Amino acid sequence: IATVHSNTAEAALTRLQQLVAEATLAPMGELIGEAVDLVVSIIKTDQGRRIGDLLEVDRFAGGDFLTRTISSEKEKAAYG
Repeated sequence: IATVHSNTAEAALTRLQQLVAEATLAPMGELIGEAVDLVVSIIKTDQGRRIGDLLEVDRFAGGDFLTRTISSEKEKAAYG
């Protein structure tokens, strides 16, 4: 379990890559894709903090993380 400050669940993966790059020059996308299974984004609301997005990480391939959105606060708001 770790915390990363970012604006979205997707951005958290990019931020994690940036933080790892500060420690090593070797690309770590594949290692992150294997190690991270789930990203939980927390948002602030008038009622307090809530889960904003749940993002499942499948793997890193072709220069991108392959993910699936499990739940999204934006989707919930759009559908009521």
